Amino acid sequence: MSSNGLVEWNCDRCALLFMSLQDLDTLLKQRHQERELAERLSEPVSVETLIELGRERGLSITENDVISAQLREDSEAPSEELQRRMADESRRLRHFIQG
Repeated sequence: MSSNGLVEWNCDRCALLFMSLQDLDTLLKQRHQERELAERLSEPVSVETLIELGRERGLSITENDVISAQLREDSEAPSEELQRRMADESRRLRHFIQG
């Protein structure tokens, strides 16, 4: 562990992945200061749109970053929230499969 409390990885790719995930976090924080960004993110957007919004602001965001952020959010969610999400998803699948 480094002096700043972060885990040090001995791998350039790992550092790049961590930095671009930080860029995604930065973009999501910027929506609190940028009204236009907040409006664009008030509705669901595609991964491609999210990547482009980051690129417009000089940030490097990839599809893997979005997936990593979703996994991170899921790992921090309480089990009740995860169960609710799974129930919602299973209902959607039941309606789709019956068609």
